[in-house]
Amino acid sequence: MPKVSVIIPCYNQGLFIEEAIDSVLVQSYQDFEIIVINDGSDDVVTIDILNGLKKSHTTIYHITNAGVSAARNYGIIHSSGTFILPLDADDRIDSRLLEMSVSLLEQNPQLELIATGVKFFGEINTKELLPAYNPKQHLLQNLFFNTSLFRKASFDKLNGYDESFKEGWEDWDFFLRLVDDVAQVYVIQDYLLHYRIKSSSRNADLLEEKKQRVEQQLFLKHIEKFQKYFPEPIQIFRDHQFLLEQSANFEKYKNELLNSKSYLLGNFLLNPFKWISKLKGGSK
Repeated sequence: MPKVSVIIPCYNQGLFIEEAIDSVLVQSYQDFEIIVINDGSDDVVTIDILNGLKKSHTTIYHITNAGVSAARNYGIIHSSGTFILPLDADDRIDSRLLEMSVSLLEQNPQLELIATGVKFFGEINTKELLPAYNPKQHLLQNLFFNTSLFRKASFDKLNGYDESFKEGWEDWDFFLRLVDDVAQVYVIQDYLLHYRIKSSSRNADLLEEKKQRVEQQLFLKHIEKFQKYFPEPIQIFRDHQFLLEQSANFEKYKNELLNSKSYLLGNFLLNPFKWISKLKGGSK
């Protein structure tokens, strides 16, 4: 049976980490390893919990804080599984998730990603089934939760998560690079991920200014895909960018002209004539 590496980055989430690990340990599919990456936590409680944590199948690495993308990459690079399942330190998975996901990925070499529906708990208690994968729609919103199963070989081919996405949406970027065809995705119509909703989270804390930066970063990186599915808006965007550049160039030229020696000299020489002209105008 292929081994699954469950990768759990942890930054100051020590209060929930054992719940996450225990939800993996009770899986009906038992060929797995758990890799926890302490991403430079500075919370005393988290540090104490991780230092004293002793769980079967579980290895803990401690790294300097580098962000969730770097932490996931570190964990996956040090993993030995055929398949990879990222899991946030404050979430849990249903006991059937690995068994159902692994069998699908193992039996169909075309598949690259196995996604699942979700139960929200904590501040909100509800559930959601994911829509069928649509490459065009995927450019407008991330259609998958981070906790989705994929092949380690595909991760290696893509060079992992892009660590420049430090303010969010690193998983959306990764999935956009991983899949672009309906045949590559299977969405399980069941609630196998339990996603904790807190009053504060990375996505909730993504302020509008940061969101715009991340949107632009994602757009520019995948501009060819956007061009394929949204050619007219892309042209509008490019025209807008061209006008902005022309306006900026004009302002730059104007400032250079106003500060040039020839302009300053000419203005100096014309000043007496301007003064005389004002006097004549005032004498009428």
